[in-house]
Amino acid sequence: MNVLSHLNGATALVTGANGFIGSHLVDQLLASGCEVHGLVRERSDLKWLDGSKVVLHRVDLAQSDFVIPGLEKLDYIFHCAGLTRAKSRAGYFQVNATACSNLYEQCRQRGSRIKGIVHLSSLAATGPSPQGSLVDEITPCRPVTFYGQSKLAGEEIALQYSQSLPVTVIRPPVVYGPREENFFTFIKLIGKGWGLQIGRAGKELSLIYVSDLVQAMLTASHPIKQEGRSYFVTDGCVHSWEQVAKECARIMNVRIKTLKIPEGMLTPVALFFEVLARVSSRPALFDRQRMIDIRQSSWSASAEHFFKGFDFEPQYELSRGMAETISWYQQNKWL
Repeated sequence: MNVLSHLNGATALVTGANGFIGSHLVDQLLASGCEVHGLVRERSDLKWLDGSKVVLHRVDLAQSDFVIPGLEKLDYIFHCAGLTRAKSRAGYFQVNATACSNLYEQCRQRGSRIKGIVHLSSLAATGPSPQGSLVDEITPCRPVTFYGQSKLAGEEIALQYSQSLPVTVIRPPVVYGPREENFFTFIKLIGKGWGLQIGRAGKELSLIYVSDLVQAMLTASHPIKQEGRSYFVTDGCVHSWEQVAKECARIMNVRIKTLKIPEGMLTPVALFFEVLARVSSRPALFDRQRMIDIRQSSWSASAEHFFKGFDFEPQYELSRGMAETISWYQQNKWL
């Protein structure tokens, strides 16, 4: 039986539909036979969306009085919208947490047809893992950044509403794949022959290829699977940054030299970008919050509960996922 058959002919809303993950999710929902509605901001870049196939709604979740149109007709909601960079703690919380209260309260009042809601959170909501071990769903949450704190607050709101709404929370680690721009910076550097090492070697991380994450979210939306719980979803492995760099270099057929950057250099660089951001409308490209992330020895999680509970198996190991990602970057002239 097709595990996504529940989506055929359904009406689904994707918040943050124009983003990296959201746009891939939209593509798969369309392929699954859904009528897809996308929530985007007024000035969002829509290059990854086909406007002829997606019903777009211009809604800014940063506004406290936003209204979700057509909730009465929705069968499924995938809440992907969120801020990964902001100028202040309040900025993160406004979109990643406070907006969730408004969204789910509207769903409770007007979403009588809703069969499933998937709330996209992050490993950052739990926090880093001790070197050589994995966090899981019973690990106490200790987020170390404003972003992680705001994502945890958003999770808690979503799960509070699971008393009256069919909500499942998904916590991915680092997500990579076509269209992604942050991880691309790492790959581009390797393409030029440099492997970046910040601080000591051997730092660990979990990864997931975007197509596997999308499949996990669609699987988790099934009405009979809604239990009001949070789950980690990864590719099932733990990687070191050095291993990832070597795999990317192998795929691109380049030899790399390791560029070592002492962690002590991060603070002045972060302060420099923060000063620039004060006279800009955009958050800093790199700041002291991001520095906290980079300094951790491990961002690794176990996805065994999700794999067993949803009979799910990732299809992309690192070599296949990176090969497809790099191929896409090359075909689209990013590399």
